[in-house]
Amino acid sequence: MRLLLPQCERQRAAYGIKEYTLAKLFIEIFCLNKNGTDAQKLLNYRSPKSASNEAGDFASVAYFVLKNRSPETGSLTVHDINHYLDNIATNHAEKKERYLNELKHDLLHLLRNTSALEQKWLIRMILKDMKFGIGENSILKEFHRDAKDLYNVTNNLEKVCCSLRDPSVSLNEIEITLFSPFRPMLAEMATPDQVEQLTGGTPFVIETKYDGERLQLHKHGSSYMYFSRGYGGFDCSATYGTTPSDGSLTPYIHRSFKPGVKNCILDGEIVIYSNKLKCIVSKGENPEIQAMAPDGDYAPCFCAFDILLLNDQVLSNLPLKDRVHYIKEAFISIENKIRYTKQITATSNNEVTEELNYAIDNRLEGIVIKMSDSVYKPNKRKEGGWFKVKPEYIEDLMTELDLLIIGGYYGEGRRSNVISHFLLGLASRSPDGDPCRFYSFCKVGSGYTLKELYELSGKLGDHWKTFDSKNPPIYYMMGNSRKELPDVWIEPSKSVIVQVKASEIIRSNFFALPHTLRFPRLAQGRLATKRSIPSEDENSPKKQRIQRERNITVAPHFRPTDVSSVVKVSEIFKGKEICVVFSLLEKKI
Repeated sequence: MRLLLPQCERQRAAYGIKEYTLAKLFIEIFCLNKNGTDAQKLLNYRSPKSASNEAGDFASVAYFVLKNRSPETGSLTVHDINHYLDNIATNHAEKKERYLNELKHDLLHLLRNTSALEQKWLIRMILKDMKFGIGENSILKEFHRDAKDLYNVTNNLEKVCCSLRDPSVSLNEIEITLFSPFRPMLAEMATPDQVEQLTGGTPFVIETKYDGERLQLHKHGSSYMYFSRGYGGFDCSATYGTTPSDGSLTPYIHRSFKPGVKNCILDGEIVIYSNKLKCIVSKGENPEIQAMAPDGDYAPCFCAFDILLLNDQVLSNLPLKDRVHYIKEAFISIENKIRYTKQITATSNNEVTEELNYAIDNRLEGIVIKMSDSVYKPNKRKEGGWFKVKPEYIEDLMTELDLLIIGGYYGEGRRSNVISHFLLGLASRSPDGDPCRFYSFCKVGSGYTLKELYELSGKLGDHWKTFDSKNPPIYYMMGNSRKELPDVWIEPSKSVIVQVKASEIIRSNFFALPHTLRFPRLAQGRLATKRSIPSEDENSPKKQRIQRERNITVAPHFRPTDVSSVVKVSEIFKGKEICVVFSLLEKKI
């Protein structure tokens, strides 16, 4: 099961390997010419020019490169595969100096003893992206009818497999347990004018939504564990501290828990607190939370908004109005280290609007609406009774900008073989008023349909050029972040201007400009609507032409077809109706 659902497993540490690393290792192991066709296919697996029909799927590209270099049949068992994957994960976790050499040794053994088809699936296991075409819930349900529910509250694939080995045995009660990460409850999108209808006119709680990262805090005595949101619940305990003597958070919050608290589980948000400004600040404008020192200008602060366990009593099945009282029984708030999330009871849309305006004025992410009688349902979003309201959900509150497409990124899955994300830039004008240079500003990948994307590809497809970081185009200034460099670029005169909406403009060091857009997306129907910079031909003066008088007549495309010269030879189609069917997706790009 751990090989079928590698993205769900947390018992095995991370491999520390992505597509580019694997490509370089395969080139070295098989002694491929770095500039040869096969090596370029691996290195540029997203590019349709290099990888043809398999573009975007590294495992499939590798299969075609390795199939003539691999055994016809493999000899390894499932146990063998798990053994070598354990070795790779362990060596990476221990950060051994010889990690790369050990990795090459393990990969070489795997490649020598597996067929090309087996290697294809092995690569997908390592990348933790199986591309089955079915979701994890479908696989878990096939294993056992209670497997999905148990996984949602434990995030432990091994426990699911061991506890539900017998398909005839059901779990009577599935509970959240200490030091076992669960998949957090989520909220649906909503606008202020929808809240009364969604809550049925009953009282609800309005919470501040901070701009941070979802985090679970598990405590038992002096032992602590922290888990972030995501597949399997990523263990952040080493960063924040497993005891009161280590980490960037635990030493500062341990004494805030009340004397009678033996154990507890808190759900909340880890945010950035500015010791200089004495307030919570946006994570988009500041360093990574997990990389901050506790005594620096910025430090991590935990904002608790729910409690799931207190002194061995599971609270998740209690209504929210009862659970919130237990939070203040667990700890005492410390402004810059651990605090209660602001919560008020309300009944109307007007109160929602007031709180959203307060959040906007204070540069917060938004607000969350929770029905007072809602119980905590792990991994539940729809019909759970929680709703999030953000400024970007309201069209009138969005920032709009016209930006030039200066680069592109190849997509994966349904968007493979096509540029699916775009790097956008702002112009710097020369003294004569014409744009002379463009600065990278943001990256956008949403707000348009697949049909619109294909239409744009048809317009720009012939003008894309491969981006070379060692010899970048003179028109553009790029940022220092390697992952933001595009796969391809386009000359300004061949590009288009698009209208982009975003919740706000924030500081950033990823692009050439010191600011970027937060949550950018293309305005609906605004993909490839404007031609950008006029080309030299467009700037040249047009010759004057003498206008001749002409008779006004019906436009040619509105005239009936002239059939005067057609000779009838048969009436085979008389009385029949002919329908011509075509697909927009069959148009050439």
